[in-house]
Amino acid sequence: MMRLMANETNSPTVARSSTLPAGIEVFRAGRHIDDTGVAREFSAADIAAIAAAYQPEKREAPLVVGHPAVDAPAYGWVGQVRAEGDKLVIDARDVAPAFAEMVKARRFPKRSASFYPPTHPGNPTPGSWYLRHVGFLGAQPPAVAGLADIRFADAGAAAVSFSEPLLPLQEYASMDELKQKLAEAEAALAAASAKNAALQAEADTAKAAVAQFAEAQKAERHVAHVQFTEAQITAGRLLPKDKASAIAVLDALADTAPVEFAEGDGAKKVAPVEFVKGLLASRPPVVQFGEFAAAALAAPRPASTSDADCDKAACAYAAEHNVSYAEAIRKVITFTQA
Repeated sequence: MMRLMANETNSPTVARSSTLPAGIEVFRAGRHIDDTGVAREFSAADIAAIAAAYQPEKREAPLVVGHPAVDAPAYGWVGQVRAEGDKLVIDARDVAPAFAEMVKARRFPKRSASFYPPTHPGNPTPGSWYLRHVGFLGAQPPAVAGLADIRFADAGAAAVSFSEPLLPLQEYASMDELKQKLAEAEAALAAASAKNAALQAEADTAKAAVAQFAEAQKAERHVAHVQFTEAQITAGRLLPKDKASAIAVLDALADTAPVEFAEGDGAKKVAPVEFVKGLLASRPPVVQFGEFAAAALAAPRPASTSDADCDKAACAYAAEHNVSYAEAIRKVITFTQA
């Protein structure tokens, strides 16, 4: 947490301080990923070297918002840098009163340090890392976790940074305007979320409609296959016992893609289910429904006897004489060869 200065108080009769507490943590030792995705290792000795290299008389590091490319505008300056264990801490000076109040109000609860690499041409102390600026951040998470509450980054070609930029404070005339901008952004986000939810609901409805239509078509095809199979049984081209198998085969083939094959000088496409239906419909009758054999029935049956009656008679004959269904059907109907 940010430490309060000794002269700060909650009393309304005491003027607000325009400075920041001493010993603000801005970086720590460890392995960190910079804004370009490069992993970098810093030891406690590196932290101590960074603190020792800082010379404000050569180049004073400003306090900024986010990580601006030109280190401006400055809302204060880093007066001192020191190492405390594996942490890099700073003391700020000449802090703009409005900025100090916003930091104290937790408008910028995170920090992120930006450094010049040892070989950077702008480094005032070549050979060691040098603090370029300290960026105060808003809601985005810090690139370096574990800093006391009041974060770490380096810059790209000009330095090495580890966080996302924020808009400079100078773009807002007052805290009220900043709050208004935040409210507008939150409203826009809520509207976008609502729109996305509506689009998702619309997509789900369309998907459900497509699935329902597909199921309806499947049921329609099944009914057609049942009717086709029964017609082939009635015509004597298919035995009643093969009805269920024939329907199952036709249902399965209905979802199979058309097959393309050469025919003469060209090519022809045919759906497998239609090809099988054509074969069944074009074959000659294998059963002639005529009179039942006298051994199975007491009296002759007319030619209009249904396949269900024929099947029932064959089952009865097979049970009575302990023979197969095929032999029983031969006993109760007259076959004609193709």
